[in-house]
Parts: sequence; C-alpha cells; structure tokens
Amino acid sequence: MSAAGIVVLGTPRSGTTLLRRLLDAHPNIACPPETYVLSGAARFLHEETFAQGLQIGALFGLGYAGFDEAEVLGRLRRFAFGFFEEHAAKAGKGRWAEKTAFDAFHVDAIRRLCSGHVKFVCLHRHGLDVAASLAELVDKTGGFVEELHRYVTRYPQPLEAYAHAWVDTAGAIEELAQSEGGEALSIRYEDLARDPEAVLRDVLTFVGEPWDEGIVERGLGEASAVGFGDWKTYARAKVDTKSVARWKSLPRATQTMLAAVCNPTLERLGYEPVATEDEVDEDARRRYELGLLLGRLKKEE
Repeated sequence: MSAAGIVVLGTPRSGTTLLRRLLDAHPNIACPPETYVLSGAARFLHEETFAQGLQIGALFGLGYAGFDEAEVLGRLRRFAFGFFEEHAAKAGKGRWAEKTAFDAFHVDAIRRLCSGHVKFVCLHRHGLDVAASLAELVDKTGGFVEELHRYVTRYPQPLEAYAHAWVDTAGAIEELAQSEGGEALSIRYEDLARDPEAVLRDVLTFVGEPWDEGIVERGLGEASAVGFGDWKTYARAKVDTKSVARWKSLPRATQTMLAAVCNPTLERLGYEPVATEDEVDEDARRRYELGLLLGRLKKEE
C-alpha cells in the first residue's frame, strides 16, 4: 500500500515549521499550518486504568457497544485524513503532509492511528537548544500549553522542565523512527539549517517525490497561510545557522544542570554530550598544570 500522507514529528522548536514550509512548496505536497487534528485524534484514543484494573476510554467503551478496535481506528483515520485530503485537493496537489509540533507529545497514539498509512519524517534538534527556545516561546506567549504545563508543575526550574519534555518527546519520536520498518526517516535540524537542499532532497526521495528546482527559495518566500507555527521562519529570507548551538551562551551552571537531563538522549541521537562542570574544571586544571610545566621549562632554558 502506498502512503499518500506524510506526518512530520518533532519536539516543538525543532524546526518543524521550516520543514513544513519547504514541503508545502513542492508542487505535489500540501502541508497546511498547524491543524491539531492528529493531537485531537490522540485525545480521542486516550485510555486510563480505573479502579481494580478496569480500563476506560473510547476504544473500550465502543468495544462494549460492538465496535472492534480496527473499525474504530479506521473510522477515526478516515475522519482525520479527510481534512488533509480535502486541503490538498483544494490546493491542486496530489498528497498531503501534516505538521503540528505538539503532536510530539502524542506519538504513541498517532503511531497507533497512522502506522502503515503514512510516511513519518522525524526531525531532531539538540536538546539544550530546544529547552532555550521553548523558554523564549513561553516568554513571548505568556503561558503554557497543556502538554508543557504538566512538566512545569513537576520540575522546579522551567528550563529543567523543558529539557525533560525534550527527552520524552525526542525519545518517543526516535523509537518510532527506528521501528517503523522503512516508514520513518530521522533527520536533524542542524543539518537542515546548514544544507537545506541536501536534507530536503533526502526527505523527498524518502517519500517518493521528485526534486523540484527552486523549492527552497519558494518555501521561504511570502507565506500565503501563516497560521500556527514558529514565527521566526516568516522573518527570514533564507535558511541559516543562527539558532544552532545557542545553548552555549547559557550560564555554565545551567548547562551542567541540563546536561544531566539531556546527555543520555543526546548520545542516543548521535550528538556529542554536553560537558559537565566537573569535566570543565578538570580540563581547566590540566591546562593550568600544563602552563606551569611550560613556565618551568622556559626558566630552565
């Protein structure tokens, strides 16, 4: 079965809006601003374990009414995909793509609904950059969406909360990428920022679409539909690396705190671990000792 749909998954502030705009510039792919349709479908599939192990939720309730899981998922899938298909048809394009950043908090349910019916493009960004950028987002919007609020209530420092949110979402997204049997592609924001054409070529090859000259320039041109998404992409005429490694400007103590949270996942995703304060102090001590040794050698000469 060919997958007409493309689902972009990435922790909020990982460059998903940039990728959305580039995909939407393709003559055969329609990727609207954030719709929250899949997040809504995920909430419909939410389940809880109640008293004495009793499971409650729409799937269980409808099961008692005679509707099996496959039928319910099929109806929900047709409902959700129908909006994307209609949007693509109105745009005169043959396929749809969906990107809503906060879908990253609902990966398991979205995977349950969409596996076997879409291609997943999984976008990662360095966890400390994500945490810093989420802090900027919250400062500008003045509040927390539900998914982030859960973390802020659990951890005393906002940046620590955002780091834990990144660990959970990036980990779930990468688990999907590694286990979907050729239906998922994992890419990095840092690579997209450095060479958007090369990364976009890989994405289009993966989803089975030909390269289209000028797609990067068109993708960053004037937006016809802004909607929800990262406002920064709309203020730039070209892709650049200005937001790469912003975390290095954070105070050393903050870097150390975030490293303790993020390093295992950073290494899992192929990033270099962030040096802790102890490691930095050890490097400084070695440089100091080397300087003393060189000073003594000079005196002896």
